[in-house]
Amino acid sequence: MATGTGKQAFAFARRGFNVVGVDLSEEMLAVAKRKNKYVNVKFEIADATNLSFEDDSFDASCVSFALHDMIPIIREKALKEMARVTKSNGTIIVVDYALPKNKLSRFFVYNIAKLYEPYYSEFIKSDLEALLEKSGFQIRERLPVLFGAGRILKGINMEEKS
Repeated sequence: MATGTGKQAFAFARRGFNVVGVDLSEEMLAVAKRKNKYVNVKFEIADATNLSFEDDSFDASCVSFALHDMIPIIREKALKEMARVTKSNGTIIVVDYALPKNKLSRFFVYNIAKLYEPYYSEFIKSDLEALLEKSGFQIRERLPVLFGAGRILKGINMEEKS
């Protein structure tokens, strides 16, 4: 979801996965399509809150540095949609902002990021892990990245489908 210029999609493709990257921006997808050198990747315009895929379409789903750009209600809808299209017990990966543990780094990262990210302050204060669990995901692994200014949350989709 929110594949942008395709960097994450290409990372999965290099590892042999069949990938569908979706984004709302035609301009971003045009860049991704231009850069694409993999036969196992395709890109589609899609709204993350209303995907055209059937339930249980994917073994894994990923969203990277996009949730912080969404207002809370849209963020929640996008994650519920991600759960819907991911198979039960399928893998989910969420990459987004975090705050470093070091107080000085935390202060610096917070005050710089909020200057250029309009929803950053709200996002960083929100409980992303609780929202993921509410959306049907069980987090199994937490990895800090970017010296603690980012995080990777890996888990499984626990949503029961009828």
